[in-house]
Amino acid sequence: MERQALNQQELLALLNFELSAYGECDGCRFTSIRRMAIRDDAGCNWLDARAQSDHKLGLEEHFIVRHVVEETRKHYDVAAH
Repeated sequence: MERQALNQQELLALLNFELSAYGECDGCRFTSIRRMAIRDDAGCNWLDARAQSDHKLGLEEHFIVRHVVEETRKHYDVAAH
């Protein structure tokens, strides 16, 4: 499966859109993306996204944040500069 390439701002917007579907994560947002120098075994060129919240995240919220990142990594890459 080929991934669609988005620039960092577009990818952050998509991650935040996906996260907004979960009411448990109100007040939480992605702020940056951690790129990788080489692609991982799955072929993705970014590893993670940093999330910030206006409150301490609980276990369920951490799970949702992780899930959003993992699912998005399956379909999208960060476009080259």
